[in-house]
Amino acid sequence: MVDLFENSEYYYIIMEYMAGNDMFDFLQRKNFALPESHVKELLIQLILAVRYLHSFGIVHRDLKLENIMMSSKENDAIPKIVDFGLSKIIGPNEKASEPFGTVGYVAPEVL
Repeated sequence: MVDLFENSEYYYIIMEYMAGNDMFDFLQRKNFALPESHVKELLIQLILAVRYLHSFGIVHRDLKLENIMMSSKENDAIPKIVDFGLSKIIGPNEKASEPFGTVGYVAPEVL
């Protein structure tokens, strides 16, 4: 995050330019084939990012390939989570039980 602005209705999050587009495009350019070691590195980075958010009580609620941006088109691109439009701050004694997310990514048993 570079900067944050807000008004009475919205938060505006300014992030750096992500030349690698979203993770779906990144994987598509690689024909959806990455070495296991590379997948492991990307997953570790994403897990650490989610753990960081959760440490502040922030739940994203719409994680998908299109909401993960890649810093470049190169193999060493860094993934960054974006689109916090459905996110929520959950208090220590609060539970999130509402169904949120993108319908195309929801498990059939949830629908």
